[in-house]
Amino acid sequence: MALLDILLDIFIYYGMIGLFIVSFLSSVIPIPTEAVVFGLLGAGGNSGIIFIILTSGSILGALLGYFIGKHGLTKLIQSRKNEEKQEQTNRYFLKYGAFLLLASPWIPFVCNLAPIVAGIQNYSSKKFLIIISIANIFKCFAIVYLSITIIDWWTLFTKGTF
Repeated sequence: MALLDILLDIFIYYGMIGLFIVSFLSSVIPIPTEAVVFGLLGAGGNSGIIFIILTSGSILGALLGYFIGKHGLTKLIQSRKNEEKQEQTNRYFLKYGAFLLLASPWIPFVCNLAPIVAGIQNYSSKKFLIIISIANIFKCFAIVYLSITIIDWWTLFTKGTF
């Protein structure tokens, strides 16, 4: 059994607390939340509660990434980049940052980096929170909805009631 399978089993075992932890961590490091959601829904978990916990953990994890970028990595990166390149990156992020943040939860690995980059670029924390919340609400809704749909289809298929 792979390490990821073991971790996912642990997160499912701990139920909603495990879901919150995995959704929080998945915003900073690449851990798939879908398997935990699917496992909890398959075990009869309440889809509304799962959605709220998944969304809350994802948003708070993205905020952690933002603050890591803003207060931790900013000083390190600014000391190693030249000012012209920094200004060019700032302009680019101001122009396309909202789109990147809206799309980021859907793109593997980018979802982990976009909040950190937003913090590094000193993107407005209010804009960041609004945009990342909207993006994560849509993504979390899609994960829960598709998981329920797959479970329903699987149930129909295994019972042979077509």
